Amino acid sequence: MSDPETKPLTRRELRERERMSVPVLDIPGSAVTDAPTAADPAGAGPSTPDPDLLVAASLAEPEFESVTIADSDRLIAAPAAADAPVSDVDRLQTAIAAVTTSTEIPFPTRAQRRAEQPASRPRRASARERLAPAVHPAAATAPAPQPRTTATAPANRVRKFATMVAMAFVALMAVATSLPAEALLSSADVQAAAYNAKLSAQGEPAQTLSMTGGADTISVERDGYESKTIAEVAAASGIRMEATFTNNPNGTVQWPFSVGVHIGDEFGFRDCAGCSSNHGGQDFNPGLGAPIQSIADGVVRYAQDGEGSLGVHMIIDHMIDGELVSSVYAHMIHGSMLFKTGDVITVGQVIGQVGDTGMSTGPHLHFEIRVGGKDGTKVNPLVWLYANTN
Repeated sequence: MSDPETKPLTRRELRERERMSVPVLDIPGSAVTDAPTAADPAGAGPSTPDPDLLVAASLAEPEFESVTIADSDRLIAAPAAADAPVSDVDRLQTAIAAVTTSTEIPFPTRAQRRAEQPASRPRRASARERLAPAVHPAAATAPAPQPRTTATAPANRVRKFATMVAMAFVALMAVATSLPAEALLSSADVQAAAYNAKLSAQGEPAQTLSMTGGADTISVERDGYESKTIAEVAAASGIRMEATFTNNPNGTVQWPFSVGVHIGDEFGFRDCAGCSSNHGGQDFNPGLGAPIQSIADGVVRYAQDGEGSLGVHMIIDHMIDGELVSSVYAHMIHGSMLFKTGDVITVGQVIGQVGDTGMSTGPHLHFEIRVGGKDGTKVNPLVWLYANTN
């Protein structure tokens, strides 16, 4: 039987042990022994050993004493170079170590290679130069072309800028010569030139300045401006002025004419042939064709170009001091009304011309004031205007 304390071996180790010669050991309990026993006093022992005991003996772990080796004993002196044999593998390794040295080999950078190159490369000769029999002396002494550097960039920019300035100047000259002279003048300059041309056409001589002792004559043109008063403008428009009232062109409520005119038949009872006995308005006699203006801001309530009792007439609604007031303008010239029903009117704006349409005894303006609107109460227009104009 085998010893239970013996460590089991693998199959490979068992096969190796079988191939090796195992000496006969003195194993307790074994039949193979040289020592005399009670069964075999002579100690000869049986001729055939027990197989189990042989296997157990071969598997028994030998006992070894632990030996401590000092660090100095671990150093083994290498044999001398002359005495040690050198194989082919050692020679190959020595050659590789000599080639693959750890010494750093410096390689030049691109900047160093460019610095080492010559400053200017020789220009490649053309076919004509290669075929020429000799070199002209002047050409031999000519300096070599210098390489283009970045210093020429500012010069190129200056040349481009100068070219652009020249092209812009040429374009401006083309525009200036193609535009008419009047295109660069203001409206006041054009009007002054037209006025001067009109004076020249009328034969009025221009002012001149002669300098004594000289042959030069300087022509002085007259300024083209005019100054007219409201009365002059009214007279030019056909209004016959009288000092009956004074109109304020900046007032919110004004008279129906820009200047004072003749006041005719007034509001109320009157006795005249062919006239209504109860006159509902105020007559003004500025003259035929005189411009009529609105007395205040308002909206056209009614406009008729006909031949009724009032003839061509217009009614305008106004809001004056929070009260609705309608003004009536009658007997105007046919086709002279400048507005229609629904149009917005501003104070002092011309609405038509004095005429003689409808039941009229002559050219005049029949003017009415109706408080409360178109169908409101008629009041004395002259008294109302004196009280409300400002």
